[in-house]
Amino acid sequence: MITNTIGGRAHVAGPVFQADSIHGGIHVHQGAGELWVRPEQLPRTAPVFVDRDAERRTVAETLDAGRVVVLVGPDGVGRTALAARVLRESDEPGGYLAADLRPAAGLRLAALDVLGGFLRALGAPLVPSRLDEALGLWRSLTAARRPAVLLTGAQDETLVGDLLPAAGCRTVVTAPTPLACLVPHGAVHLDVGPLPAGEAADLLAALAARDLGRGDRTDLLRLVEACAGLPLAIGLAAAQLQLDPDLTPAALADTVTAPATSRRPRPFETVVNRALDQAYSRLDDTLAGTYRALGALPPVPVDAALLAAATGTGVPAAAAHLAALTRHRLLTHADEGPGGPRYRLTGPGHDHAAHLATTALDGAETTASTVLRTVRWWVTTAEETGALASARRPLLRPEPGPASSAFTGPADAWAWMDTQDPLVRPLVDAAARAGHHTLVWRAAIALWPLVLRRRDYPLWLWLYGLALDAVRQDVDAPPAALRQTLNSLAIGLRAVGQHDEALSLLHEALASADSDPDPGAALSRSQHLHDIGATLHDAGRATHALGPLEKALRLRQALGYRRGVALTRIVLAGVHADLGAIRTALALLRQTRTALAGEPLEAMRALAWTGHVLTRAGHPLLAGQVLRYAQADAELLDSPLWSARLLEWRGLAAQADDRTATARRLLEVSLHAYTAAASGSDIRQLTGHLERLNRPPPPVPR
Repeated sequence: MITNTIGGRAHVAGPVFQADSIHGGIHVHQGAGELWVRPEQLPRTAPVFVDRDAERRTVAETLDAGRVVVLVGPDGVGRTALAARVLRESDEPGGYLAADLRPAAGLRLAALDVLGGFLRALGAPLVPSRLDEALGLWRSLTAARRPAVLLTGAQDETLVGDLLPAAGCRTVVTAPTPLACLVPHGAVHLDVGPLPAGEAADLLAALAARDLGRGDRTDLLRLVEACAGLPLAIGLAAAQLQLDPDLTPAALADTVTAPATSRRPRPFETVVNRALDQAYSRLDDTLAGTYRALGALPPVPVDAALLAAATGTGVPAAAAHLAALTRHRLLTHADEGPGGPRYRLTGPGHDHAAHLATTALDGAETTASTVLRTVRWWVTTAEETGALASARRPLLRPEPGPASSAFTGPADAWAWMDTQDPLVRPLVDAAARAGHHTLVWRAAIALWPLVLRRRDYPLWLWLYGLALDAVRQDVDAPPAALRQTLNSLAIGLRAVGQHDEALSLLHEALASADSDPDPGAALSRSQHLHDIGATLHDAGRATHALGPLEKALRLRQALGYRRGVALTRIVLAGVHADLGAIRTALALLRQTRTALAGEPLEAMRALAWTGHVLTRAGHPLLAGQVLRYAQADAELLDSPLWSARLLEWRGLAAQADDRTATARRLLEVSLHAYTAAASGSDIRQLTGHLERLNRPPPPVPR
């Protein structure tokens, strides 16, 4: 007998087959929540790392004991580097999640902001709008995946408490001060201090990559003493020695130990800022201006194209500036984007650059111009990519502008848009705080494809709520901008079950379209009627939904909006099925499938509704066959929510066919899939199905 074993902390991703021999091919249907890529979000491990042996052992032993580790120390002391190195030393089957919790531009993060990225990284395509639902999903998924979690720069104890994963996940938090509220969660605080002089000198010599003779050892020790043993300051000093062969450790030590030009409240801040001052002083005027421009922006990952927009230079020059600032150790690599590598200033570095940007060197006016120029370029790019990525017919005509040669089709557009999550809140918020109302609502409209694809409902409601405030304050905003913003916010509210609020916004949008003489308002009117009907149907008011949907259908037919006609027919079919008009529902769906033959996702929806209606019509066996075909399409299209819904509908078809065991199995699998897709209303409905199915039959009367 042969036994195969996977031992240690090894992991296997994807389907695995064990067989004596296989003839022919194997076709795998991935279920909802199974298409998952192991996250790798830890910062890049430093190639040069000295000392910290005792701290590494203590952190590893504490994590092995199942405790949360809180590394406490000032910025620049190497807390994150230590945490990342220890976590990397064990190959975590669930991968690595990381988040920087430092406030950005004075705004504290909310737990839902961080959970959205974490949940998507763990395979959940939808983010609940309620914190309690998001936390439940977070702990369920971390219990299943077992990722290691790194939370850096923590200051808000409540925020950190919300972000702790399920027990058993190795978790490290870094903070400038102790977080006493984490002690009941099993946290152990460990202080991280400066490097000892000898190890600090070794680190400086290794990073400088210069042949520093024995005679330089005394000067090296004097220099690292001036850097207070802080790895960040040591790295900045090493960069200056490496980039300037004529600079000696003695000369640099003399410069760093010169009297400070300003008083700072804490010695560590003084050391880091003086090291940053020295690194900045060695930049030429162009690089110095680029550094200040990065400080003027919110702390977001920046690629060459974004920097070019901020500084008014060409992309090749901006790429060269990013590379040069990285060599000076003033930037760190953040991630890879479609336009190449993206970089960010370190936490202390961003504060330092922002201070320089708003002083007499540039001033508030120049800083504001930098932000405006950057956000304007970003919004224009989002509009171009959004138009390519979305099949939705816009209610607002895009502003004319030169086409970018960077985007040749939907694939290029999505490659850019899929990397914009870290920029959305900081850049839109910066525009809102500066009073650039037009840019706020334009950004929200342009980002519709990304919001719809992510289904991050907290972001959805925040973005379109902010956009609605902006468009109401923008006296030059066209009525179509108000209507599209109202409509987008209403769809998000409907998705989280706030039907009355959604209907109020949609009726306001409809009234605006009714009073607008612009010929384009007719398309807007049809959209609002469609969404009013869909919202009423979703709220369980099928009789009231019929009128608006029939009006929307007639109007879309008159406008020649073929895709819109098909989408309205899908919703109408569901309404007719609820009202018992099964033949009408099936006829509408048959017409829809023909019209949507070139759009796989919408055609799948029409096929799914056909199967569901057939169940209601008393043909459960045929319904089950149709629903299986639809589910195969949903899985090929990577649509977890529809995969879960189709499992539910197949379960109802099996129940109607008196196959109770099959029905129970399908409904239980569907419940698990819905949980991974974070659909609260669907979970409640499905739980009701299961409760009714498991209810004992009533006694037979004698």
